[in-house]
Formats: sequence, structure tokens, C-alpha cells
Amino acid sequence: MNEQAEVRRPPPTREATTARVLLIGIPTLLLFVTIVVRLFVTSNYVSRELAVYLAGQLANRARASVQLSGVSFSWTFAPCLHDLEMNRFSGPYRLRVSTKRACVERWASALGSGFHAVTVRLDEPKIELVGQADTRSAPTFVDVKPANGEDAASKSALREIQIFFDDLALDWDALPLPERFQKGSFGPIDGNITVQVRAGQSAASLVIREPTTGSRVDGRITPTDEGWDLSAGVEGDLVPIFGRFLEDSQLDIRQLPSKGTVGMRYVSKRKLLTVDLDMAQQDIDLANRMVSKGRLVGFSAREKARITVNVAKRRLAMEGGIVEINQIPVVLSLRLAAQEDSPAFFVKAELKSTPLLKVLRSVPGAEDPEFARDLSSNVLFAMGASVQGELRDPSTWEPKLEYSMQGLDQENAVTGLEFLEGPFEYFPLTKEGRAETAVVTGPGTPGWIPYDRIPYVQRRAIIVSEDSTFPFHRGLEIEEVRLAIQEAMETGEKARGGSTLSQQLVKNLFLTRDRTALRKVQELLITFLLESALTKEQIFEAYANLIEWGPNVYGLTDASEHYFGRPPRRLQAHEMAYLATIIPGPLLYHVHYEEGHVSNQHMGRVRALLNRLNRLGQLPDDALAKSLESRVRFNKRGRKKNGMKSN
Repeated sequence: MNEQAEVRRPPPTREATTARVLLIGIPTLLLFVTIVVRLFVTSNYVSRELAVYLAGQLANRARASVQLSGVSFSWTFAPCLHDLEMNRFSGPYRLRVSTKRACVERWASALGSGFHAVTVRLDEPKIELVGQADTRSAPTFVDVKPANGEDAASKSALREIQIFFDDLALDWDALPLPERFQKGSFGPIDGNITVQVRAGQSAASLVIREPTTGSRVDGRITPTDEGWDLSAGVEGDLVPIFGRFLEDSQLDIRQLPSKGTVGMRYVSKRKLLTVDLDMAQQDIDLANRMVSKGRLVGFSAREKARITVNVAKRRLAMEGGIVEINQIPVVLSLRLAAQEDSPAFFVKAELKSTPLLKVLRSVPGAEDPEFARDLSSNVLFAMGASVQGELRDPSTWEPKLEYSMQGLDQENAVTGLEFLEGPFEYFPLTKEGRAETAVVTGPGTPGWIPYDRIPYVQRRAIIVSEDSTFPFHRGLEIEEVRLAIQEAMETGEKARGGSTLSQQLVKNLFLTRDRTALRKVQELLITFLLESALTKEQIFEAYANLIEWGPNVYGLTDASEHYFGRPPRRLQAHEMAYLATIIPGPLLYHVHYEEGHVSNQHMGRVRALLNRLNRLGQLPDDALAKSLESRVRFNKRGRKKNGMKSN
């Protein structure tokens, strides 16, 4: 018979029962303890007491006042500090650092390393630096004391803390900077800070990122036995990162793609800071009404320099720095020394021999003047300019300018100005820009007066009134520029014009009435060519025959016929003087002609010019007496045409 044996399970042993209890009980106990501990540490009392304790610890370590509203913990007990605010004072400065939350991440890694590696994320961080703009002391917020010797550092454990932040904003106010930069801000930005410490030696790394464009700045600062070293790399468009700061420079910058490095070394014992800069920009897009009438787009730049700042002696120096615009390098030197009333300064700029055509085409936003199409590449230009004195007192400035134009004596060195030797088409300069219709003028055309046929008194009246040093300067009267700047600084008004006859001729022939920095640069370059390629007589002849003397009145012959109904050779001295005095504002002063008489105020200017010509021996006494008794009377019976043909 087949019988199925009954299988009986043996009762569990004591060890098995204990194991089951432990497997269930320990997790339950741990969960219970975790819940109890969490309820305890998250209670208002503990959060408040922890906040007080941590605030005290932070205050002691950072030597700052600390405010903290509370502490919270994640399920892994990673702490979060809420509404953290730290204020530190150093002399007249206050540094305020605040964040809505500062939470420790990678908590398990921090515990495993014995808190030697900690990662912290900041939520809505903000840094504010407030000071006094007139202070002479530099702030010191961090003191670093490196360890002596390398053995101690190598045997000590490395401690590291990482701080990640999103939307960081940085604001500053009342700092000892130029007025427009005393208050500013930039951000919000993303990034992280890593601080490493080993036996008293430390290093910090900073990464700033702009999330939408990917632009970034990477920097690292390392304390040394003498002070500290800093190195930083820049790559990408800086406008999204530093846009608000760049606005304070009054430059409307839409694009500033940059790449390069910045290095700094500070020697604390000597209080000496050395800055090495090597930066390059491509496809820049900016605008500034003082620099250019329109936007400047697509040009490149590079800056390479070493700047030394002696904090103790309050001096700054840069020797042999290079600023390059569209591949044209200018060597710059700068020295600045603080004084009680005004800083003493010295600035020098040098341009080595370079084809003038290349220099003209490098001016951002400038169109090639028509004559430049024929300008020979053999014409080389070199320049050196410097100025020194007290920064806030232009009366102490000592400006110097030297330039050379090489290659003009070569047979194939065409200047592009050869058209001035015969008839040419001229689009007169008007209030709106250029006349739409060209006129034919130049030597050999009706109405054009050669230099030797312009009455002597007329020549002298124009020169004495408009540019008394015309026979002696080389296109630019630098002392007049200094006086114009001095007058503008004293009156607070826009600087008056200090243009020479040569500059005015260049403006009338090739440029516009815009009074922007880049147009002035272009004007000076062409003026230097004009002065080098032509004689003074040729320059004055072209000037007298082309400039505006009233509405649709161009050239001396046209002006003489328009106002007095006679050719220039038949004018009286007081009439010649009157024509010279209306050159600065021919449209404004045309009201005299329209009303039929000259105001007493303007007649005073005419008589003053006549007296000056007499004192210089250029107008006889009897002619002066006769002229002073005469008044300017206009002849409106009809104006003879000067012979310019319209095309």
C-alpha cells in the first residue's frame, strides 16, 4: 500500500526568531527615530536655536554680523539656511551678502568626507557693496594667512566647499570710482564658487555663466607668501553678463563677443598690484552719440597691456600697452599719480609707419572718402601724441603732436588730391548734408580766384579771424584744442570748435557737419595728408573758393557779388572784414543781408578785426581810419553768377 508520509516543519529556532524581529524592528525603530528626530529638529524651537547657533558661528568665522530667520532639513537631514544675510564693515565700506536659501547638496558625500567636501546652492543671492566715493583707503574684507612651508600643507587633509548660485545680482554704490561708475550693478548670472583649504593655504575658483548665450568667465585666486595671484579667462558675448554695467559707460552695446585672459598679482608688503590683460573682440555692435552718428557694427578690437598700481603711493602706470582697432595697433603709455587737488597724468599714443589708406579704412563706421580710391598704398603715415599735466586743470596740460607722411615723393605715390589742380565736380556741403546736384568748379573755371589774385587784406582778414597760426601749423593747432577743452570744463557747455582752415577745407570737400569723435579722427587723417601733399597757398586757395558764405553762396567771388555786387578786388577793407566775420555762421548771419543792415554788435566784431589787422601791420592807418568811419551796405540790385556750372 502506498502511504504518503506527513511532512512536519520543525519549529523556528531562537536565532531565527531573533533575526526576524531584528529585520522588522530595526528599520521600524530607525524610521521611528528618524521621524522623532526630524520632528525635533524641524520644530520651531530647534530651528530658532540652530539659527542662532549657526549665525554665531558664521559671524565668528567671517567676522561679520549675520542674520538668519531659520533652518530646515531635507529627508536626508541636509540643512537649508533661510533668509541668510551677512554684513561686514571695513572702514567706510559695507559689504552685504544675502540669499533666500542656502542649501547643502550632496549631503551624503559631505558626511562621508567628514565635511571636507561640501556643496551649497544659493537661491536668489545678492551682493551689495556700499562705500564713500571720496575715500582714499581700499577695502579689506578677507584676510589670508598662508601656511609656512609645503610639508604641512602636503600632510594636511584637503577641505573643499562648493557654492552654486542662480540669478546672482551684484550692486554697488558710492565707491571711489569716476562719477558715472560710482553706482551700478550687473547680473543676474549663474555660476559657482569653489574654495579649497589645506593647512592654512587656500585657493578659490569662480565660474560665471550667462545661461542663454553660454558666455562665461572663469577665474581662480590663490594666496601666496607675498599676497595673492588671480587668473581669469573670458569667452563669449559679455553684454548679457555685464550689460547693466556697460550701460553706465554711456555705450549702447548690443554685442561684445570677447575672448582672452586677465592676470593679477598683488604683493601685500609693497601694496603693489600688477594686471596683465590680453583680450580680443570680434563683430562688435555699439552706439554712442559722441563717438559716431550711427551704430558701429562688425569691427574688431584687441587690448594687450600690463598695468601696475601702487596702492601705497596711489600711482598707476602702463607702459607699451597695445590697443588695436581693425588690425591697426596703437602703442599706449599712461601714468597717473594722485595729488591733493587733481591727479597728475601723462598719456602717450604712438602709431608706427602704416599705409594711410589702411588707417583710413580702419576707422569704424566711416565710409571711404571718394579721393581714397586713388590713394597709393605707398603713402605711409606715422604719428606720436602726448599730453601731461593735472587731470582736472587743462591750463596745466602740455600737449604735443608729431606726425610724418612718407612716400609722397615717389612717382607712383598718388595722393588722391590731384583733382584739385583742375576743374572738378563738387557737391556743396549743406545744412542737411550734401547738395544733390554737383557744380563744376576748380582752377580754370569762371569765378575761381587763384591765390595771388585774392586781395591781401582779404587773405589776412580770413586768416586772422579764423586761424591766426595757419602759416605755421601742420593742420592741427593743438593749443586751440586745449583751450576749447578748458573752456568747456569751466563753463560746463559743449566744447567750441577749434578747427584750422585745413580741417574746415577737409570737412567741406569730403565729410559732413557731424561733430563726433570718429568723424574727427577721419578729418585729422585727411588733414595731415592735405598738409603734406599741398602748399599753404594751395590749401588757402581751395578754402576761399569752396566754403559756404550764405544760402547757396559758395566761394569768395560768389560771396562778393552776392553781398556787395562787386568782384573781390573792388571791395573796401571793412567789406572784406565783414565777409571774414560771417564765416563761422553764414546762414545765421545772413539775416543782416535779409534785413538790410548789420547790427551794432556785429559791427563791433568787424571793427575789432580791422584794428587787429592794423596792429599786425597788415592794414595802413589811413585805410583803418576810413574803414572805421564806414558802415557795411549791401547791394541787392542783382547778384552775378560766379560761373559754377550745375550738372
